[in-house]
Amino acid sequence: MVAFRTMPEDSTGVAHILEHTSLCGSLKYPVRDPFFMMIRRSLNSFMNAFTSSDWTAYPFATQNNKDFKNLLDVYIDSAFFPQLDPLDFSQEGHRLEITPNNKLEIKGVVFNEMKGAMSSPTDQLWHGMSKHLFEGTTYHHNSGGDPKKIINLTHADLVAFHQKHYHPSNATFFTFGNLSIDEIHDHLEKNVFNKFTPISQKLIIQAAKKFSKPIYASGTYQPLPDDQDNHHVLLSWLLGNSHEPLNLLEKYFLSNVLLGNSASPLRKALELSSLGKSPSPFLGVEPSNKEIVFMAGLEGVKTNKAMEVEELIISTLDNLAQNGVPEELISSSLHQLEISQREISGGSIPYGLQLMLGCMNACIHYDNPISMLDSDSNFKKLKLKINKNGYIEKLISSDLLKNPHRLTYELKPDPNFNKDLEQYFSSALKEKESSLAPSDKERINQLADALKLRQEAIDDVEILPKVTIHDIPLKREYTEKNKILGNRSIYEVGTNGLIYSDFLFPSENLTNDELLFSSLYTFILTEVGLKNKTYEEIQAHQSKITGGINASFKLQITNSSARKLFLSISSICLEENFYSMENLIFSTIQSIRFDEKKRILDLLNIFVAKNDESLNQNGHYLAMNSAASTLNDLAATSFHLSGLKMLHRSKEMISKIQKTGDPEPIVKILKNIHNKIIAKPYKIFTACSKTSLENKIDTFKDLEQSNEQKLIKPSTSQIAWFTGSQVCYCAEAFQSVPREHEDAPVLSVLAAVLKWGYLHRSIREKGGAYGAGATNDTSTNTFKFYSYRDPECMETFNAFQNSINWAKNSIASQNLEEAILDVISSIDKPLSPVGEAKNDFNYNLQKIDIAERLEMRQKIINCSIKDLERANEKYLTKSSSKSILAGESYKNQAVDLKLKPFKV
Repeated sequence: MVAFRTMPEDSTGVAHILEHTSLCGSLKYPVRDPFFMMIRRSLNSFMNAFTSSDWTAYPFATQNNKDFKNLLDVYIDSAFFPQLDPLDFSQEGHRLEITPNNKLEIKGVVFNEMKGAMSSPTDQLWHGMSKHLFEGTTYHHNSGGDPKKIINLTHADLVAFHQKHYHPSNATFFTFGNLSIDEIHDHLEKNVFNKFTPISQKLIIQAAKKFSKPIYASGTYQPLPDDQDNHHVLLSWLLGNSHEPLNLLEKYFLSNVLLGNSASPLRKALELSSLGKSPSPFLGVEPSNKEIVFMAGLEGVKTNKAMEVEELIISTLDNLAQNGVPEELISSSLHQLEISQREISGGSIPYGLQLMLGCMNACIHYDNPISMLDSDSNFKKLKLKINKNGYIEKLISSDLLKNPHRLTYELKPDPNFNKDLEQYFSSALKEKESSLAPSDKERINQLADALKLRQEAIDDVEILPKVTIHDIPLKREYTEKNKILGNRSIYEVGTNGLIYSDFLFPSENLTNDELLFSSLYTFILTEVGLKNKTYEEIQAHQSKITGGINASFKLQITNSSARKLFLSISSICLEENFYSMENLIFSTIQSIRFDEKKRILDLLNIFVAKNDESLNQNGHYLAMNSAASTLNDLAATSFHLSGLKMLHRSKEMISKIQKTGDPEPIVKILKNIHNKIIAKPYKIFTACSKTSLENKIDTFKDLEQSNEQKLIKPSTSQIAWFTGSQVCYCAEAFQSVPREHEDAPVLSVLAAVLKWGYLHRSIREKGGAYGAGATNDTSTNTFKFYSYRDPECMETFNAFQNSINWAKNSIASQNLEEAILDVISSIDKPLSPVGEAKNDFNYNLQKIDIAERLEMRQKIINCSIKDLERANEKYLTKSSSKSILAGESYKNQAVDLKLKPFKV
């Protein structure tokens, strides 16, 4: 990975647009789209580019040595020697085009991406807060770009920014793995370093000028329909440098003490308060900038209540400083910190890259990156500080109560926000239009024509290096269980002294309404009291012995007809707490309390708020889930378990409870769900570093579930879901096949062919959406098309259909090979040791052994163009189902698509 300090001086998005444009062709690789081309010409396990508030990074990962050298060469040349073609700037940044009815319109990938991003109240809350908290610094500006400001960026500004920031003297190079560092350095020396003259002057990111006293500021946002008195109130402080490891660890500890769980004093005060519906999505420490931000607040606050929220937070902190923090809370907070320091997390970012990002701030701010990774030494130092009498109370007083650099920021709902924004662009375009001479219009048309020619030109892709199908390893190594004790599968893997457990409890058949509230049930299950203990006591106990307890429902698919529902309860702990952790899991399922009705009502509000916050980020998944729900009973059931209908139904329930003041209707449904859970585990997953537990753990006989889950009949309505967004997420779904069908691997390859062979160019490059693609989902037997943060709607659905027509006779051997590489790289992507173990456990639940996994992998490699054309004709020329998640400006297009309107 190579990273640069990038310090925007405005909100035109120059750093972000440069990140996009630099990957559109370089000196050595003068093709139009080397980044996306290399995604499908490699066996990468990760490829991306990041624009942060004060740095821009270009990371990649692969397990193939040849591939690593290929990607290194392309990435380095793209970063240091990009073409920065004005046409690419107009595609990725912004441009004017003249519509068929002779009107001006603004297009551009980043322009639309940021319209989508800034549709989110959480994004607006963060950027609004940062604007005032970091006055006079680069953090005052939106590095991603404010759509109003993006249109002011010029190509000359972009080139100048690159010249200033993208220099080896301003860069940090990272590598992780077993390749020779000398070999990598030699490559950099030959291809980068010796082509630049060193610069002695450093780019230094300044700290914020400190307030003499706390201040108040406000901004506005577009609320969701029927939620127009939902104010966000957020208090924030600056707490010293994020690149000083002991200071950062100390502030994480402070955050754990105050906000770690519902028994923590500040979180408890926020959750119990009638001033708002739920705690703010921003709680605790955010270390991404030069100085650490500490935040606490509420959302769902009524008008003119901001100062009361401020008083609530300050008085809670003052009480702790005056009366002391319980020793047990300090001990459990330290315990949580130790688990977080030990855990090797999985997820979409490789572990090596996580380490690189963990020491990024030290590099950007000229500090010692190794010190950021020395967690044991820093942890010991923190323990010594904590042992001093009154330490945490003094920390609360000095860092929060007596810290004058405090901001109270209120984000106010404005139902006309989106309308006013569109009016702003409309007025700007009309003003521009009125000043255009015929020659100006001709230049705009010439630019559009030139860009279209560039987008449709066939590049000589052989300029780029690549791996081929012959470079794919014949086999993939899989983690397998080491021991089976009764129904417990034990995996001996590297866990850094932690133990992971996951219990699967069988469930009897849930009704349709119970399925809709099953996600709420799993959300509240680990958040309420047990037996005679209150939820606060249980939260404190969880924090003392585990790294948290999580619950979810899993629909087990063993063949095309068998469907069984299980409740998963999982946790993580230090080895010495293993027995206590598993006892707590059993207590959670056996002794739950449903009589804490105020707590359940609070959790319902928090649940809805969290799901609302995910709409902007996960809109394409939600739209695909909705589109598929009309096709078959499996997809309809999945939609009930975790979809927009679940959120819609939860809001209806809240509305009813608010009118009556009685939460009993929801409590009754939750009790009914719980009573259908069989409190004896069907299967147990355990991952640990050693088998010292082998003779001490409980084992159970396998329990075969007697009742299958009755699936839900498909909906007859295709739906348009409306939110406060400024963009659209489009989805179209077709009936597909189950995992064991011979066409399943073919359809996976076909999805990649359609994405890279047609949809990417049509919807992203030409249409301006941030993303688009297709996927074959064997969990619901559906094939889905999608777009992400899309300015279009009808044109996108036309593109979906056009891609199907294209695939009938236009798939080339290059499309096939690239798609196979793409699919194989995704299924071969390495996970964390525990992630690999959990993957094997889940496959075994579905009765998919390693031989079958390898057979599926080989079928993908063996796929032919004829297979793709046959599958395309067989499955994608039949009837389909559509859905969108969009702002209300797309209502007319929803009518044209014959979609039934629903407010989320």
